[in-house]
Amino acid sequence: MKACARSAHAFMAYFFRRDSLAKLILNLAMVGGDPVLVLLIILSILSVAFILEKIFFMRKIEKELFSYTPSDLRSNLNKRLGFFATVGSNAPFIGLFGTVLGIMKAFHDLAFSQDFGVRIVMNGIAEALSSTALGLFVAVPCVIAYNYFVRKARDLSYIYEEHANNAQSKP
Repeated sequence: MKACARSAHAFMAYFFRRDSLAKLILNLAMVGGDPVLVLLIILSILSVAFILEKIFFMRKIEKELFSYTPSDLRSNLNKRLGFFATVGSNAPFIGLFGTVLGIMKAFHDLAFSQDFGVRIVMNGIAEALSSTALGLFVAVPCVIAYNYFVRKARDLSYIYEEHANNAQSKP
């Protein structure tokens, strides 16, 4: 346990040293926005898969609405909503992070280039901005899906509760 604590302390000391943190960020920037783009593409694929899954599942729930217990219904209706909310709210920031890394790389390339033309910077900035665009491309469908499925869950819950109330009020 003490060895683990020492290792964690050594890592934190190394990580927060000014020069090592700067090197870490610069090394990440030199890779460019590629890791960010890969992450956003993975999130995009997962988002599309989960949206399709949720659409088919909502249709199934609509057909078999009254075969569920209240807790099962609530659980199934809320499935994946956290994913949509998280990706929808964070994908633009992930894209922005990729843009910052790409711009850092563009200026680094300019600093060490023999050619002082604007083309080097513009190409790097254009490439960097693709991260922001992809972040928005991932976020917008997730936000739309989240809002749609929350509303649909609310509507189905209301129908379920009305049916249960009507069944209880009948003698």
